[in-house]
Amino acid sequence: MSESNLEKRPALEAYKLAARNDLRRYPSPDKDGERLYPLASPTLKPSFSMSRTDTVFTIGSCFARNVESALAGNGLVVLSRDFELGPIGDSLGFAGNFFNKYSIHSITNEFRWAMDRSTFPGRDLLYPMKEDGSAWLDLQLGSAKLDFPVTEVLEFRHRFLDVMAQAAEADVLVVTLGYVEVWFDRTLGIYLNVAPPPALAKKEPERFEFRVLSYEDVLQGLREMRDLLLRYRRKPLKMLLTVSPVPLLSTFRDMDVLVANSYSKSVQRAAIDAFVAETEGVDYFPSYEFVTLSDPRVAWSRGDYRHVSADLVARIMATVLQRYVETEAHSPEEIGQASFEASLRMMLKLEETEEALALMARNEGFMAANGSLELRRGELLEAAGRLEEALGAMERADRLLPNNPDPLEARIRLGAALGQGVARAKLLEDHAERFPGRSDFRDGLA
Repeated sequence: MSESNLEKRPALEAYKLAARNDLRRYPSPDKDGERLYPLASPTLKPSFSMSRTDTVFTIGSCFARNVESALAGNGLVVLSRDFELGPIGDSLGFAGNFFNKYSIHSITNEFRWAMDRSTFPGRDLLYPMKEDGSAWLDLQLGSAKLDFPVTEVLEFRHRFLDVMAQAAEADVLVVTLGYVEVWFDRTLGIYLNVAPPPALAKKEPERFEFRVLSYEDVLQGLREMRDLLLRYRRKPLKMLLTVSPVPLLSTFRDMDVLVANSYSKSVQRAAIDAFVAETEGVDYFPSYEFVTLSDPRVAWSRGDYRHVSADLVARIMATVLQRYVETEAHSPEEIGQASFEASLRMMLKLEETEEALALMARNEGFMAANGSLELRRGELLEAAGRLEEALGAMERADRLLPNNPDPLEARIRLGAALGQGVARAKLLEDHAERFPGRSDFRDGLA
């Protein structure tokens, strides 16, 4: 019998725990279906909290940049966005992309080098792109060619490590794992962040190896990262771990990329659960499940099944804020409204009219002060043939949007359809007084 179970408890305790868990059954169309379709809504129980004054450091795959932007946009101080990388950084566009680290080992490399500069390989990390030494490649930072003298490249590299060192000072770390198809530099004895260019691999065929990480590799990498951080941090460890929902663009394995991607995400997801179970102050946040379990028509922004919709990112981060951040600037009500509005936009994109109307009905508190949403509800109800309800929504929208002619004109139109002649005449008088320049509307009715 294995002694390495993730959880173990007596049978009766397990039954009692299940009885108290309202979310234990998988949703179906008849029960809790809205938790899964069209927008998956996994929940979690945080083991720690964040305050508005906490500093945050984010690192990981490209999805980490979405997380970073959302946290900064909600008023938190994100240290990984506070950098000055000098002329080289300025020349290469958005320098934040240098913080894209796609595997647990490339993340740990940077932390180790930043916190103990004696371990940094220095010039050995750079691959010459020109024989005269005027261009270099750093496969830990990406595939950008650095057209600068080596002394300037190394100065830039240390500036970058200065930023990475702030992970030891941040109150909270957010780490996003990307994939497990990695490349190993046998000369330096390190995992790289990106693949070596074919020309470089051809030039030094014995130097580079393609590897696929196992569950044990990922778990050991997480442990190594934790131990390194604890060695240099003076603050308690608070960490959110996520798995990027962005799939592999392609695979180097001899298999369907769909199968390779499933392994890549699953093995990291499994290793994180084991790591969280043994490590205090670390939580898993289900960004991966939010995206991959949702309807793909709203989950992806460009119709390519790879770039996550901005509305879904907003909804994910609203959940992070609701669950973790104690803040006066963004109350739970404000954060809940942001999540509601992002969900509504995605339902409307899917043309899920009844689901959108039901969502509005469940959130009357948010609807009550939003004239634009009431106007949209009125339009949806009118299109569905629910004219009396549409008229009520347009009346509320008209009160909230007194300078917008659309709700009043909809009331006039709906009043005619419902045979409310006297009321319609009064509304036309009101229309002439409030919107004298829209005589074409009134003339068209005549």
